[in-house]
Amino acid sequence: MPAFPEWRPLLPADLPRVRAISEIVHPDLPERLDVLSEKRALFPEGCLGFGGSEILGYGLAHPWVLGRIPALDGFLGGLPHSPDCLYVHDVALLPAARGQGGASRYIAAMAAMARSRGLRRLACVAVYGAERLWSALGFEEVADEASEPKLRSYGEGALFMVRRL
Repeated sequence: MPAFPEWRPLLPADLPRVRAISEIVHPDLPERLDVLSEKRALFPEGCLGFGGSEILGYGLAHPWVLGRIPALDGFLGGLPHSPDCLYVHDVALLPAARGQGGASRYIAAMAAMARSRGLRRLACVAVYGAERLWSALGFEEVADEASEPKLRSYGEGALFMVRRL
């Protein structure tokens, strides 16, 4: 048995737990269960749970177009035909699951997946001052005036960040 939790495919039955974790980790950024479910249905390869039968965290990512920040709590409606990045929508770990390298292992897995699909960048929105964590994982802030309205929906201080692969 591993000394720390592992990432595993996120199952449809995990989605209520994902929503519950989201409410704990991101209390001011709620997303409907249907929105989370759509992300998993569109790109299950990027949607992972951290832990065993009762997950302690989750990661959601999907192919996307750099600079087109998806609206918070908004349906994607489909994936782009010509993506140029893998968008990391969220990585959320319960406090008890932090400090075990979970976020870095998820990002490493997503970077490998992106490369295998010919994508050369990861993108995300850093919230709640998490830009230090994202910077440590190789992401850099990218200012884009056209993205500002959607970026504001993620809360005060949200930053659009990109990691080159």
